[in-house]
Amino acid sequence: MRVLVVGPSWVDSSEMGCVRGLRALGHTAEICDLHQHIGVPKPLQKYPLSFLVAEYLLRSTVREPFYFAQRQLLEQAAAMRADLVLVVQLLWVLPQTVTTLRERGVRCVGWFPDAFTSFGRGTFLLAPYSALFFQDRFIVQRLRSAFGVDNIHHLAQCCDPDLHRPLPVTPEEQQRYGCDVATFGNYYPYRARLLEPLLAPPPPGQPRLDIKLWGARPPRWLHHQVRDYWAGKVVLGDEKCKAMRACKIALNTNHYAGIGDVNKRTFELAGIGAFQLTDAREALADYLTPGQEVATFSGPADLREKVRYYLARPQERAAIAEAARVRAHREHTFERRLQTLLQTAGLPVRGDGNPAS
Repeated sequence: MRVLVVGPSWVDSSEMGCVRGLRALGHTAEICDLHQHIGVPKPLQKYPLSFLVAEYLLRSTVREPFYFAQRQLLEQAAAMRADLVLVVQLLWVLPQTVTTLRERGVRCVGWFPDAFTSFGRGTFLLAPYSALFFQDRFIVQRLRSAFGVDNIHHLAQCCDPDLHRPLPVTPEEQQRYGCDVATFGNYYPYRARLLEPLLAPPPPGQPRLDIKLWGARPPRWLHHQVRDYWAGKVVLGDEKCKAMRACKIALNTNHYAGIGDVNKRTFELAGIGAFQLTDAREALADYLTPGQEVATFSGPADLREKVRYYLARPQERAAIAEAARVRAHREHTFERRLQTLLQTAGLPVRGDGNPAS
């Protein structure tokens, strides 16, 4: 099949992971980066959250660039003679665009890899998608029961072995990225609250934790004790892999709105072979075995206790991280997820081309 994937083209995006996964299955795949057509400033194009902010503002106040992007999508799909358009962030494509594609004989499938709080303004329910996939089981159940939508399915997040793999870390890089505990991503209030016990003065005789917070500049409302640990930048691609590998404990906290599943970082950390300490949730055991492939905590007090426990046990950390890497690369890849997506949507799983090397 010829597949056009709609979404950002930055290296860590789920959309580019889909392109690589589809090519590995033998399909022809291209990216349609609507952010470039809409006019998101280049300095913002590597920040996922900024995409959503810019998209909201443009759709609310300056509509013409957004509609121009829809036309560019239709033109690119026609130019490559697409059999399928895969929309990963459903907020970017209007129902009229999906209708036009369907009238031209192009199948459209959506995969929304985010929490339900992100699509309050989404119009995807009005679009004639062949199938819709969500990472959160709660979303699937809710849309089925509340709106009678029957073409929706659960599809978990995953890792990209081409990106999320163990990379060697030089002594200089270890000095730059190494620490006791590191976090990655946006500074939501609940994440800041969880960090507070780790920043408190340690018990007598114990050293203060070395903590690095990787991500965009912390907002002004964030407590200065948390802001002081900001590492100074967003890390992407190979640099993110090395930062995740160099820290002793990668702290992963799922968004509280992600009710029925786990986030993408769960799989990224596993694929990289980083030791991961994440909040305990029922769905986690469907992907990684707690205590063997991932470590969990059940609240702020337990978090602090688990951090001290695992910092003192480097061999146990290494064994858990390696077990997670093996399983993630075997079971939780874009190639595996796309096989499920295509089969569920009634589309050819394997393409005619040779899988990408």
